[in-house]
This record gives sequence, C-alpha cells and structure tokens, in this order.
Amino acid sequence: MAKKIVCYCQDLTESDLIRAIEEGYDHIEMLKRYTGAFMGTCQGKMCGLNVLKVFAEKTGQSIEDLRVPTMRPPVDPIPLGWLAVEDE
Repeated sequence: MAKKIVCYCQDLTESDLIRAIEEGYDHIEMLKRYTGAFMGTCQGKMCGLNVLKVFAEKTGQSIEDLRVPTMRPPVDPIPLGWLAVEDE
C-alpha cells in the first residue's frame, strides 16, 4: 500500500492521522498537538485542507463545521552559538 502524505512539512501520512484519531485524539486541536499537523514551516497553508478532510471523514463531521486550529507564528530561531557563549 502506498503512503499517502498529508502534511509534507511534518511528513505525516494519512495512516498516521487515522491512527492518532483512533487512539482518542478526536478533537482537531488535540490532533494538531499530538501529530504536529499545522505546525510545520507552512503553518497549515499546504496541508490544512488535507488534514481537515481526513479528520472529517474519520470522525463523521463535515469540513464546514470544523474550526481551523489556532495558528501561531513560528518561534524566531537563534544561532546555537548564542547559547554556548559564557558570561564574561
């Protein structure tokens, strides 16, 4: 069986999402936190609809009734060297 990639940033497959929903992560915000969907570099812009479709099918809800999870900007990265500098 071929892997159906749903979220390219987090490398999540359709079967990853289905397994998480079957394990009890049946609220979209909890699924987001458990799997990392909507949290990659695209912040759900590429995968959001794919994830919502799988979630809606598996939970018996309509996509129109689902609330898109809260989007938060990614944290600004810092150079690793900043953490390694000793106080003088």
